[in-house]
Amino acid sequence: MSDEVKAKEFFDKAEKRIKGSNILSFFGGGSSRFDDSASDFTKAGNLYKMAKKWDQAGCCFQRAAECYLKANSKHDTAQSYVMASNCYKKGNVSEAVICLKAAIEYYTDEGRFSIAAKHQKEIAEIYEAEGDLDQAIASYQIAADFFEGENSTVSSHQCLLKIALFSAQLERYDKAIEIYEHVASASLDNNLTQWGCKEYFLRACLCYLASDDLVSADRALHRYRDMQASFGNSRECRLLEDVIQSCRDNNVENFTNAVADFNSISPLDAWKTSILLKVKQTITREESVA
Repeated sequence: MSDEVKAKEFFDKAEKRIKGSNILSFFGGGSSRFDDSASDFTKAGNLYKMAKKWDQAGCCFQRAAECYLKANSKHDTAQSYVMASNCYKKGNVSEAVICLKAAIEYYTDEGRFSIAAKHQKEIAEIYEAEGDLDQAIASYQIAADFFEGENSTVSSHQCLLKIALFSAQLERYDKAIEIYEHVASASLDNNLTQWGCKEYFLRACLCYLASDDLVSADRALHRYRDMQASFGNSRECRLLEDVIQSCRDNNVENFTNAVADFNSISPLDAWKTSILLKVKQTITREESVA
């Protein structure tokens, strides 16, 4: 007998038991039948997983969650919704998000915010993979708040940095700058995290430049040097100094050379490359006006 046939048998058995439970409920019974039905739905879901029938497996785990809810087992309800989401992620991402949101609701009701934060971050990652940056930003913000409430500062900052990354991509530079400067400031006094500050300062200052605000970029660079003495001797700081001067002089050649020198030692990632191209456009725009 194939896994799919066995799965259908467990599924049908569970559905039949639920109908009997609905009749018993009028007489005050039926709770144990929901537990038994949930168990059979779970068995069916696992068999569909083995057969790689992801939507069917997800549906079974969802039905298990509904049964556990009627049996007043919130922990098992949430766990089954997570299992359903893991199956739906293989193809039906909208259902995956719905199931994770349902699980999060029960985890927050129980005060288990660390687990809720983890699953909220999963939702954000799903939206990110789908290219829905607005929803990803909103979901990462919720996750960051959950993590912060549990004093998981590093995890909260990871989510905030994702928001900054996407905000800059959407040219919402003020938001990106706010986050980069906040995370940098919060990281300065920690020996384990202060190494990342030069990266955050670099990204924040590039956002100022991409928004064509040379004055604020220059002021920010001076402020960053004061905040972290070692930043003034870093390659990141020298790059920003050269780029700011190139912008002042409207000199594309010097800008290009500065970027190339930095890239030869510290290869630029796609985000920095994109932002630097926007900065370069502000220079060429000034040249054309001149």
